[in-house]
Amino acid sequence: MATQAVSWTRQAFNAASRLPGRPVTRKVDIRTFASKADTIKQTVADNKVFVYSKTYCPYCTRVKDLFTELRVPYKVLELDTIGSEGAEIQDALQPITGRRTVPQVFVGGKFIGGCDDTMAAHAAGKLKIVLSEVGISI
Repeated sequence: MATQAVSWTRQAFNAASRLPGRPVTRKVDIRTFASKADTIKQTVADNKVFVYSKTYCPYCTRVKDLFTELRVPYKVLELDTIGSEGAEIQDALQPITGRRTVPQVFVGGKFIGGCDDTMAAHAAGKLKIVLSEVGISI
């Protein structure tokens, strides 16, 4: 399979802090926010194709299925599997991409868009060009 999960190691991945029936509140420290943004920028720069996703999202599944069908090697971070860290990363994506929704697709460190943007780029032949710029042929 062409996907590879990204490993994030922090105590925040422990979903046990979310108790059923209790509201989840998050306090985001500005320093944490800045470090998350730095982490995002470094992650997308270090990977030719990177997708921020959620396991239950049908739009995310469409993008991952497209890359799998095209045999594009990509890495994915499933934000819903890493506890409160996932919500913090999703919050930090907003000022970088202008969106908080998933999927968020990056190729060559550049934000391509979400599901509709990625599908439209593929249909128009633009995805092939962007991928070729990072050494991936489809």
